Amino acid sequence: MAALLTEYPPVDPVLDVGCGTGDLAIHLARSGREVIGIDFVEAAILQANEKRADLPPEVAHRLRFRVADAMRPSLLGERFGAVVDSGFLHVLDRDESDSFLDDLATVLVPGGRYYLHAFAVEFSMENMPRKVTEAELQMRFGEEKGWRILDIRPAEFHSRVAPPVAAIVACVERRIALDSN
Repeated sequence: MAALLTEYPPVDPVLDVGCGTGDLAIHLARSGREVIGIDFVEAAILQANEKRADLPPEVAHRLRFRVADAMRPSLLGERFGAVVDSGFLHVLDRDESDSFLDDLATVLVPGGRYYLHAFAVEFSMENMPRKVTEAELQMRFGEEKGWRILDIRPAEFHSRVAPPVAAIVACVERRIALDSN
């Protein structure tokens, strides 16, 4: 994700969907971006705001965290130059993914970018994130749907509690605006 953000710089404001405790949003704010992080888990947003309070004022003022439904970014009533998603799309089933991406398209300005970091592996346990493939991304983000794929590449998902896991990262650009009705 960091490489994509460097190679294809985001435009403000940036929305971090499913931000958890805010690490990616904080990274973006430290790099000068205006960021809002949303998550439906109130405890995660409380932790994110605690981290925000410890940041230098020039970083903290570029950063907001809110409890909100990441499935429906349009409910925020704002438009974004970029949306970052590190670990959200892969927790949605295919129908939920369709709904989320349709809603996402309404909040990105034309030329706005969606940055994705998702698992690229199937887990043998139930209730685990699903595998996201390059073929799925090619299908979901085709030109006929108003998108342009800038990059898709293999990656790894790192966590504090498990070894790295195969992942996929992508940067896609919104070519047309969709009516939010």
